[in-house]
Amino acid sequence: MSENELTKKRKKSKNKKKTRNKIILISVLSVLAIIIATALWWYNSLRNRIYVEYKPEVKKEASYNEVDGITNVLLIGTDGRTLDEPARSDSIIIATLDNNNKNVKLTTIMRDTLVDIPEYGENKINAAFAFGSSEQDDNGKLRGSEGGAALLMETIEQNFNLHLDKYVIVNFWGFEAIIDEIGGIEVDIKDYEIEEVNKYIGESTGVNSPPITETGLQKVNGQQALSYARIRYVGNGNFERGERQSAVLYQVASKLKEVNPIKYVGVANTLSQHVKTNIDIPEALNLAYTIYKLPNLNFERLQIPQAELIARDNLYKDRGWCLLIDLEQNSKILYDFIFKNKSPNPEEFDLLSVENAAARYNAEEARYNSLYNIKPEDYNDKNEEKVIDPVPDKDVVKPPTGGTTNPPTDGGTTNPPTGGGTTNPPAGGGTTNPPAGGGTTNPPTDGGTTNPPTGGTTNPPTNGENNVNNSDKPQN
Repeated sequence: MSENELTKKRKKSKNKKKTRNKIILISVLSVLAIIIATALWWYNSLRNRIYVEYKPEVKKEASYNEVDGITNVLLIGTDGRTLDEPARSDSIIIATLDNNNKNVKLTTIMRDTLVDIPEYGENKINAAFAFGSSEQDDNGKLRGSEGGAALLMETIEQNFNLHLDKYVIVNFWGFEAIIDEIGGIEVDIKDYEIEEVNKYIGESTGVNSPPITETGLQKVNGQQALSYARIRYVGNGNFERGERQSAVLYQVASKLKEVNPIKYVGVANTLSQHVKTNIDIPEALNLAYTIYKLPNLNFERLQIPQAELIARDNLYKDRGWCLLIDLEQNSKILYDFIFKNKSPNPEEFDLLSVENAAARYNAEEARYNSLYNIKPEDYNDKNEEKVIDPVPDKDVVKPPTGGTTNPPTDGGTTNPPTGGGTTNPPAGGGTTNPPAGGGTTNPPTDGGTTNPPTGGTTNPPTNGENNVNNSDKPQN
């Protein structure tokens, strides 16, 4: 690519970035308001209680300690009706308390970013929470939101090389109860939003509310506010939906900061029903105290992926609308931002690397479509409300746990035994030939080569290769 072409692409990317950054800025600021308001409310609530109960000991706040260094917390907003319902993560934000540089950083990972989810393969990053919450523990019980948070943190570590071990999960449906607890909020409703708002009123968990009949700034209750936040198919689609959610979050944050101490218990009880975290109370209070003690609340923001480092932004395979990114560059930017306090400089981006990433995605998509006889014009982007399960091409084939299974000689399916042992390839060598009559062939788990069947499907090996060219698959 010539230098002129690179310059044109940089200018085009900058214009695209301005639009994206405006949207993400609103979202990040509103979520930040929630974090700070909650932290200050937490701290002020405790301080108020201490002063009331132990007035002579006004220096009790010395028992809290500032947190040294850098602390990362994964903030997850889910769109399920309950905290433990398997659902997607509607928002994914890494909150960084950097006491070295005395600031708070918020990194938003776009929900449609395509990543490799451990044990599930390629999918949007927002599917990781749903997959993890749907898994069962050793006792057959759903892991719920804890499992979702665990898989999402593992996914972020595998793809972006960032270890996370603290999380806060917020159920957006819980905001209905919280908004009612604080006496409602004000939102600005446009004319084209009224019909859509009224469609959602009545579907949530509260008492049916009257429909919205007027445009403009107006006070709404929890059910009306949640209905407003759920709109997505008018205006600028998901981007404008994000702006509505941000407006609701910002209003909630503003009201939380003004909550009368008399209402602390009620608000705390409501919050506890819709927020889950693995941060214990002493650590949470120390984090809140550290934020409270910052001399100036300097906030830094980052969006991953960076607009210039998106290789493709469109329908991809059967995964719906995806952001296909230059993972290596975005990972470095994330690391530098959190640990080196360095903001990204678009002039340093390697746009040729982005083009190479796009070429790899294109080649992988062509291979995939050929294998499954899919036509790009048949892609469907109306599947955003559900999590798409991994297809056979991307499933992880787990090795057998015991026993011995010999391959069939006349067709059918060779499934690994559940009782233990190994799956043996044909005695004639290291190649597993598929049944001639079709069906499914599971490859050997210890390597080797699997020839594709003539009338069925081939599941990929876990430690070898199949004869379908996989070399162009994007590498994470």
